[in-house]
Amino acid sequence: MPNLVQENLSAKIDQKLRQHPKLSAYALKARVYENGTVQIQGIVDVLEEKIQAEGLLGNIPGIKKIENDITVCTDGEINDLDVAFEVAEEFQANPEVPLTVGVKVTGGEVQLLGRVNNFNQAQEALETAAKARGVREVISHLKLKDYYDDASLNNLVQATLMTEPELSPGRVKSITHHGVVSLFGKLTETQIVTAFNAVSRIPGIRHIHNLINQPAIEPDSQILQIDNQM
Repeated sequence: MPNLVQENLSAKIDQKLRQHPKLSAYALKARVYENGTVQIQGIVDVLEEKIQAEGLLGNIPGIKKIENDITVCTDGEINDLDVAFEVAEEFQANPEVPLTVGVKVTGGEVQLLGRVNNFNQAQEALETAAKARGVREVISHLKLKDYYDDASLNNLVQATLMTEPELSPGRVKSITHHGVVSLFGKLTETQIVTAFNAVSRIPGIRHIHNLINQPAIEPDSQILQIDNQM
């Protein structure tokens, strides 16, 4: 039987899902376990919505881990060639996705191939591909055009964060290892978005761990990781 903490957390999750303009139509269900793990289930039309559901719950205090068991379902038959065409159309409609990004589709799994200038472009490609019908998973093999050492990257991260008027100097700490940046600190949801967007535009960033306000939560598995030639 759920305890009071589980019931309160479940109520917050249900409220978030009901208030979302797109996800509210799917009647997604969430189950909260005593250890802080949340399992979300249901059916959505595209992968983007599955990712949105997990991201929506990511900043709720008390959630230690999210098991995303949402199923992506499409109407009618759609083969890999159709999926590749749908992804290509989404890319063409988004000027933020560079022409150097290509795709390979196998069984609804989309692999992103090519080179990008920074993390922001790679994330844009991943999110855009997830909007296409028939996409069940997106895996990135994108490579950065340039390589930067960790010390230089971390200095650039701190310098970039200090230029953001919404962020007080020193509020966000960072550690960089092999191009992977981990962010720490205490911020509001709006400030978290500001920090993440600022860092994601820095060339050379391979991966971002958002550990702000939630040191106990494992890094989000949906955050894009970019392969880089060392």
